[in-house]
Amino acid sequence: MKICTLHGVTLRVHPLFLLILLLYTLAGQGIMIAACVLALALHEAGHYAAACHLRLPVSEIELTPFGGAMQIAGSDGATGRSGFLLAAAGPLVNAICLAASYFVLQRSAMPFMVWFALSNLSMLAANLLPILPLDGGRMVLALLSPRFGRPHVFRALLLLGRIAAAALIACSLALALKGLFRPAWMALGCYLFYAASLEEKHGTARFLSALFSRRLRAENGAALPVQHLCVSGGTALYTLLPQLRPAAYHLVSVVDDQGCKILGTVDEAGLYNAVLHAPHAAMAQIIADYAQK
Repeated sequence: MKICTLHGVTLRVHPLFLLILLLYTLAGQGIMIAACVLALALHEAGHYAAACHLRLPVSEIELTPFGGAMQIAGSDGATGRSGFLLAAAGPLVNAICLAASYFVLQRSAMPFMVWFALSNLSMLAANLLPILPLDGGRMVLALLSPRFGRPHVFRALLLLGRIAAAALIACSLALALKGLFRPAWMALGCYLFYAASLEEKHGTARFLSALFSRRLRAENGAALPVQHLCVSGGTALYTLLPQLRPAAYHLVSVVDDQGCKILGTVDEAGLYNAVLHAPHAAMAQIIADYAQK
């Protein structure tokens, strides 16, 4: 649900998020909800500040029942220190707020500050877990991608995320059998599974977004760097997308499984067509279809 647009950034709120706010407020938990929302807003403000520092445009911010989601153009190309800063900025703000609330609570145990401290502590602890799509996983992805390759690290962190989700669901079911059902654990586990699936599919959307950005730069006379990659014919396109640099024009040479023969080369137009019509196709099939056209 769109709320407004500020400085080119669209602010959205998930309808379920609004429903939860209403239910807790009617239940007399308005102070707790206000503290949680403030902690979440400051967390997202940290990511926004880091994106501005790195000169990465933010197009959308959405508040959901399980946290915030921010669309940052070029975030996939941010690795090393830049990528780490972008992912760590939110938890860093939560850590600063937690420390500040601790000093305030030393003088006065105000209910709002108690909930504010707990909210920041919960967000900090959760987002430091090294799994995707949490910030901790993005920090690990940024640091390890230059050395081990983004696709391998990406898949490993997604697998860890799914394992953590399965563990949460299993624990919730085990406790339910003992009469100690934890619905929040079940909901979080289901959300992590859902978010991990979205994370895999977002490569397509990010590629298309970057494509339009490159076209605008080209129309304005800006020079574009060329990224030339070489992959085997059995490589699926969707596994290749995370390796593509958002600001570059791409040429992908496809070789046979032995790496001895070049099957063909796919340029930006070919990638665009394949992303729209067959993102799960193997590169050898894309070469064959592209050659026929």
